[in-house]
Amino acid sequence: MLSALATNYQRLVELPAARELCALIGLPRLAPYWPALLAFSGLFQLLRLSSNMLSSLVFGTKFDALTARQKYDWGIRVVSQVHAIVVVLLAIPIFFKQELINDKLFGFDNYAAWVYTLVCGYFLWDICVSVGDAKKLGAGFIVHAFASFGVYIFSFRPALQYYGASFIMFEASTIFLNMNWWMDKLGMTGSRLQLYNACTLLFLYLTVRLIFGVYMSYRLFSDLSANGSSMPIALRYFYRVANYSIILLSYYWFYLMIAAVRKRFAPSKTSKATKTE
Repeated sequence: MLSALATNYQRLVELPAARELCALIGLPRLAPYWPALLAFSGLFQLLRLSSNMLSSLVFGTKFDALTARQKYDWGIRVVSQVHAIVVVLLAIPIFFKQELINDKLFGFDNYAAWVYTLVCGYFLWDICVSVGDAKKLGAGFIVHAFASFGVYIFSFRPALQYYGASFIMFEASTIFLNMNWWMDKLGMTGSRLQLYNACTLLFLYLTVRLIFGVYMSYRLFSDLSANGSSMPIALRYFYRVANYSIILLSYYWFYLMIAAVRKRFAPSKTSKATKTE
């Protein structure tokens, strides 16, 4: 079975039309990976569809009591959680790939390409979800999905494979963000466990996205200014717009997180009065 799957996969990779299309859109290194990218996207959707049944078995009546909308959002977060945990772990070795260290702008590594194939599959799925649910999610999530997909799909030019791993680290905070949401739905709002989780979330979000992310953005654009003259100017501008959009959204979402934490864990009027007495 695995042999037949590998044979059929290779047939898709070797399709002349697919190779020509990848070359035409300026992504020649995508040719060996595009079937996997689409497959990963489909698997993420399959995970979302099956998550409700699995969650009902695990959490029982607490999950069953949720509204249809909450169950849908639950499934979205299951996919997000699986993706975040897997890609953060898989991205760590990319920092130590010598070929990428030697050429941080245009180096190419097959291991990194497979990681970014998984990431692109997720963000392609995320684009479909965000656009399909635009009224509730808003423009911010759509911009984030498109910008993230664009950044990683262009790694198949190849471009910025080394720096891509830095921004995958953003997903570390997503793990605790999803846990915070689940605790709300499972009746653990305001619990000590949620407080510890919220503190971890804010710390990771601040350090990974707002400090490390801004620092690596500075290094990226400094490198582009010094050594990126061979990169098309339109692509350089795309990276700037995408990066600035994601960083600005990160600061805005961090503000919303702080407000949410303060609301959940603000001292009650009764406790304040007790302390005064």
